[in-house]
Amino acid sequence: MRIQVITSRQARALGAFLKGVLLAGLIIMGLVTGAWQLIQTGSQVLSGSPARLPMPLLEGILREGLPALGLQAGEAPRNTSGEALTTALQVLASPLVVLPGQEKTPSLLTTEEEYVQPEPPVEESPPPAPSEVETPSSKNPLVAIYNTHNAESYQPSEGSAKFPGKNGGVSQVAATLADSLSKDYGIPVVRSTTIHDYPDFTLAYANSEKTLKRMLAANPSVLVALDVHRDAGLPSPPVVEIDGQKVAQVLIIVGSNARLEHPNWRQNEAFARQLAKKMDELYPGLCLGVRVQEGRYNQHLLPRALLLEFGSDNNTLQEAEGSARLVARVLAAVIKDLRQENPAS
Repeated sequence: MRIQVITSRQARALGAFLKGVLLAGLIIMGLVTGAWQLIQTGSQVLSGSPARLPMPLLEGILREGLPALGLQAGEAPRNTSGEALTTALQVLASPLVVLPGQEKTPSLLTTEEEYVQPEPPVEESPPPAPSEVETPSSKNPLVAIYNTHNAESYQPSEGSAKFPGKNGGVSQVAATLADSLSKDYGIPVVRSTTIHDYPDFTLAYANSEKTLKRMLAANPSVLVALDVHRDAGLPSPPVVEIDGQKVAQVLIIVGSNARLEHPNWRQNEAFARQLAKKMDELYPGLCLGVRVQEGRYNQHLLPRALLLEFGSDNNTLQEAEGSARLVARVLAAVIKDLRQENPAS
């Protein structure tokens, strides 16, 4: 067995190395301990509690392990109370402090109620230009037709369910309904092609309300106002076969007074059920029924204002146009009944 003998010089080097390792360990322990105490102190400051920095363990390590820093045994380091750090943290926590390149932001101590910003005022869009409303098919129109959500389209036929900023498939359905009423049944119609859902979709009904108000003011003879839409999100397209042709089914939407003032909404509901009943008589299966919803949908402007959904986004445009022609016949029959009931109007 061979024994390795080290020289005194090597022994001193080994001792210095071991001291260095020990010193590094002490430094790491001190930094970890100090960091933990800083975190606790910061939490106390931000919560409004008085904070001090009791760091006897870190001070001891510094005194015993780092004599090169000028800390001799029994000598306390300066600012051990942490008052300077506490003051600095309080200043940084103040809501009035603005760092360079930053705007003033709410304090971390701001309550939830204070942080909630008020809703921005609704920006009213200018009323649509009169040129955007098509000329009535003849004098004294009886039906007003428009689209609040102009972009709505039919995916299978048009390649997209929506065309923002444009008149999509529902506009074509509205045109088919208007043409059939006028040409096939002699019901004069006024129709708007004004785009209401772009650039701000949330203002669509506010915009279409202006359009409908103007249409009614210019055409006091109007008895019925129809907002043409299509549904969305259905697992399969609502389709019915009538006279050998597949057409989109129609859902009638009635607004109520759940959200906004609408005391006469029952009149709209009564007219909707009259229209649904006539659909069932002439074309069983065409109508999906009458649904009352919380929105008002501009129906407070006329006792016979309705929202009609022609199929869904997964119907074809041809199916929706086919049902529009059938609805034209139904509506013409209902208007005939209304005029017989009250010839004066």
